Parts: sequence; structure tokens; C-alpha cells
Amino acid sequence: MDEGTSFDLHAAFMRRAQTDMKAFLEAFAVRMEQSLPGQVEIHRKKDSLFASTQHVSSINIRVGGSRYVLENAHGGLQLTRCNEVRGIVLKTEEMQLPDWLTALNQDLMAASKNLANAHGVLHDFLMG
Repeated sequence: MDEGTSFDLHAAFMRRAQTDMKAFLEAFAVRMEQSLPGQVEIHRKKDSLFASTQHVSSINIRVGGSRYVLENAHGGLQLTRCNEVRGIVLKTEEMQLPDWLTALNQDLMAASKNLANAHGVLHDFLMG
């Protein structure tokens, strides 16, 4: 991904998040969960002790050998990427928002390409 695309992605995220972070994180969580079933975990917390409403406290996205974690902690975002092998975390790195979004996007594109290649092989096998 080139720098222009990365900047555009970051700018779009910031524009949408600035208006209402809770609503933005809820929409982002739902969109990721719908797009990547079985690969996204969403954790929510009650807004207060007696409240019936909740907000997204963290989003975990598994792509390939990485787990991307977005935590809404103390009004700010904490972003990390963990490299895992068979459920064991080998490396955890804190990232800034633009780098986190860029890395997540690159891993999603690579996974999509791998699925397309696998689909092509299966199609050729079944049709051949």
C-alpha cells in the first residue's frame, strides 16, 4: 500500500471517529464481525453500573498468523499486533493508528488473495 492510500485510510478513520468514538467503534466492530465471521472477537462493557447500554471495549481480529487488538482504554485507543503460532504469542508490538490500519489492511488483502487462489484451484479441480 502506498503512502497516499495509507494516509487516506487514516484520515477517513479519524474523520469518522471524531464525531462519536463509541458509535464509531460499535460500527467498526459490527462491520469487521460481519466481514470476517469467526475471526473477530468483540468485548463490551456496561456504560455504568446500573446502565442497560454497553460500549465496545476491545476488538480482536485474527488474520493469518496475526491478531490485531484495538482497545478503547481511558478514552483513547491502544492498538497492538500479536504474531501467533498455534495460539502462542511470539511477539506483541504496540502500533500507532496509521501503521495498525495499514498492517491490518495488508494482511486482509493477502488473506483474500490466498482464498481467491484456493477457490481457483478448487474450481479447476472440480471442473477439470
